[in-house]
Amino acid sequence: MKHLFVAAACGVAGLTVFTTAAFATGAVKDSDYYDNGRPAAEKVELGRNLFFDKILSGNFNISCASCHHSLTDTGDGLSLPVGEGGNGLGVTRDTGIGADEIHERVPRNAPPVFNLGAREFRVMFHDGRVAVDATQPQGFLSPAGADLPAGLDNVLAVQAMFPVTSGTEMAGQAGENPVANAAAAGDLPAVWELLAQRLREIPAYVELFRAAYDDIDQPADITYVHAANAIATFEAHAW
Repeated sequence: MKHLFVAAACGVAGLTVFTTAAFATGAVKDSDYYDNGRPAAEKVELGRNLFFDKILSGNFNISCASCHHSLTDTGDGLSLPVGEGGNGLGVTRDTGIGADEIHERVPRNAPPVFNLGAREFRVMFHDGRVAVDATQPQGFLSPAGADLPAGLDNVLAVQAMFPVTSGTEMAGQAGENPVANAAAAGDLPAVWELLAQRLREIPAYVELFRAAYDDIDQPADITYVHAANAIATFEAHAW
């Protein structure tokens, strides 16, 4: 059973804004959450590994957990995050100096992910750039537009598609790596394919994906959509 009250967080101009709502029916039910509050353990385990792994960053130097850490309430405790190229976790992250200084800080705060596995949350971020929208080809509004792939489980999974496409957040700067080059060119499908290929080349990850998904028999079947769905499942389960 989840909490009676659920909190949503959104980033705007360096602030984290919280809203709290109670379900009109009173006690919260497991069915109010994705997977009815009981996700498959294999999918949670895959998502946990991906959430903490720097393999999803262009330069292998930052993970989801670097800015959404449990020790800082799944945020980072900073007004503006120190993304790709920074050092440390949460409030301890620094921007570096000289040649090692980051390109820029992320221009919005890192919103906590507490209770975002609740079905009532249909919009992510203060500007609403990721949202459930039946008029869109895949059922979601997103920065990818018509390039958003099919098969995403929910709006939380859609959100997980995009930090890896940002040079400032996770991809790196053009010229540093192929993922960063694709991100700088605005080729989001290429970013996702490059990261999926990394995962296909690691036998331990292939086994985790096969255990979590019935539609994966061989490495070539793995897509970044599978990864995003698993990350969202872990976030919804853990917090």
